[in-house]
Amino acid sequence: LDTSQSDNDEPNGNSNRSNMSDAEVQQMKELITSSATVELLSRQLLILLQSGAIRAAEILQIDVRYHTSKVKEWTSSLNFHSDPSSPSSMTTMFRLHRESALVRQAPLRQMLNEGLLHFARFQYSAAMNCFRDVLNQQKELRAIVSSTTANHPPGCPTWKDMTYPTLGFDAEPTLTVECLNNFSLCLLYSCNMRMAVNEMEGLIREDPALYLTEGMAFNLCTLYELGSDGEDCVRRKKILQRVAKRFFLHDVGVESFRLS
Repeated sequence: LDTSQSDNDEPNGNSNRSNMSDAEVQQMKELITSSATVELLSRQLLILLQSGAIRAAEILQIDVRYHTSKVKEWTSSLNFHSDPSSPSSMTTMFRLHRESALVRQAPLRQMLNEGLLHFARFQYSAAMNCFRDVLNQQKELRAIVSSTTANHPPGCPTWKDMTYPTLGFDAEPTLTVECLNNFSLCLLYSCNMRMAVNEMEGLIREDPALYLTEGMAFNLCTLYELGSDGEDCVRRKKILQRVAKRFFLHDVGVESFRLS
């Protein structure tokens, strides 16, 4: 959000910024800064959890919660279900939330962190609730983002205009795969194999293209091996493999189905 760039740098972005008040530009700066802080702290938190430093991760999560609350505060007044073709709805803040994964995923990243902290404390039921909430919110967010129009009203900068030059990093466009992997691990560690299989198969039936990931297939086939006899186990694995082929899920490798 450097407003001191020369006239030769991103002329469209500078022109668009001139239509915004200083207060609006400052608000955009703070929103992007808090969103970036959530992402960076979350990456540090993952490293701490992997090294077993749970207490240090909990301290970081306090800052993540604070910055997430700021993001929610600045975006809470936006009507995400308004008509995206209406110029009145396409404020820069609105477009920033729709188009920038960094801003859009900040509240979900905080919730995902909560689930990871529960998992680290062996609180698998609480962790599953967090991961399920993230999956549901990600689904709603996906529907909202997919309705974004490519046409920008005159004088309304894109989020890329506002963050030129680049921050140097961004958030993942979706947390679905990461969340599914953690969710399935919780089910595995909960030792309730029937519930675990039902939960995972239910998600796949709901939307195979979204939920049948490589990790999901591997973990579900592991559950089949633990809870089914030989013939039934092979049959269920082959059905899962046919589902992947039916929906052209080429990124789910044959090895994920654990068929010898």
